[in-house]
Amino acid sequence: MNSTPPNFTSVVQTEQKLLGKYTVPAGIVLIVLGCLGIISPITMSAATDGILAGILIVGGFTWVVHSYQLHAHGLGDWLRPLLLLVTGGIMVAIPSLGIASIGLLFILYFFIDAYRNFTRPKAREAIGHGWFIFSGVLDIVIALLFLLTWPQGSFLLVGIFVGVNLIFDGFILIMIRNTSI
Repeated sequence: MNSTPPNFTSVVQTEQKLLGKYTVPAGIVLIVLGCLGIISPITMSAATDGILAGILIVGGFTWVVHSYQLHAHGLGDWLRPLLLLVTGGIMVAIPSLGIASIGLLFILYFFIDAYRNFTRPKAREAIGHGWFIFSGVLDIVIALLFLLTWPQGSFLLVGIFVGVNLIFDGFILIMIRNTSI
């Protein structure tokens, strides 16, 4: 696996080709959705839960079809689609459990990202090493915010973080459109 990051120029060119003339409208839609998520974080949390549940259910049905076409007879061949379908079904039937689970995933993600920021070789010796440390500390603060308020805090925090992420993604799309590389 290649551990070097992709060239920034190629990433920008790929994004520009992918969205073409729809880059700015897509960016605006993401910004609007992000603002709505910040204004109504519980609704954004529920939408995030619903989207993830839908992905799990579609993935489960896809694996069922795949296993059936392969004439799979082993229990292991059917456990993955069953797990995907059951998990997605629980997230649809009891959204509060799904949102709380997403909150746990955020906790895990931010702690792992903090660890990565603190242990990267460039974090100790590069010119911008302070930014790695700052990012790691910020990751720990966010993870603790989720952890200390879990599960109730997940209803607000998931929506807020998804909303903020959508806003940043929207601005990045607009900036990529205006970039000539």
